[in-house]
Amino acid sequence: YQDSRIYCKKISRNFALIQIQWKVPMEKDLIRKDVLQKRDELSVYKIEVKSREIFEELVTRPEYIEASNILTYASVRNEVKTDEIILDALALGKRVFCPKVTDKKNGIMKFVRIYEPENLVPGDYGLMEPEIRDDSEIFDPDFYADESNVRRIDGENAGKTMVIVPGVAFDEKGNRIGYKGGFYDRFLSKVSYADTVALCYKIQIVDEIIPSEYDIPVKSIIHEK
Repeated sequence: YQDSRIYCKKISRNFALIQIQWKVPMEKDLIRKDVLQKRDELSVYKIEVKSREIFEELVTRPEYIEASNILTYASVRNEVKTDEIILDALALGKRVFCPKVTDKKNGIMKFVRIYEPENLVPGDYGLMEPEIRDDSEIFDPDFYADESNVRRIDGENAGKTMVIVPGVAFDEKGNRIGYKGGFYDRFLSKVSYADTVALCYKIQIVDEIIPSEYDIPVKSIIHEK
């Protein structure tokens, strides 16, 4: 009888785990759909105003000021605009890298250095991406950085790195819901030394996001007041 009770408890526990594993993706899909709908309803004027406020906050952050390497996406649709960030970082002499999808099937992208916004061309998923040429400088996440987030190339100090991370929804702990490709989670797992920041509108902040095993949270979030 006792063995039967133990067996039943194991079955119950396993069933509960299966329910949780099934439930989390479903909840993420619902949150993603709801937040995207709200974001799509923002007017061009509101996007411009909110994006400007977020930009002004970002550029005052020590992580941004001290960073020599800025890894950022080129904003599309109703995302927080990154155009001004790219121009500012380039004007300050920072190295700017933008993502290029290199393997859609396995969710792999590389960050390629750009020298002007015109280096970006239409690519996969309707994104603006850099092209990879023989002389392209590609950010190599395998270069180890120390605890001070200083990336070293051939023994030389290459400066600190900031990664600006896109997403659909975020919670206050930095957990995020992306666009389901897993590109950023795979990349962020290789650059734990970098300062990671998400730019979003307040309507994209939700109470709680239950992360999956491979989800990588961002270290900070900036939204309008």
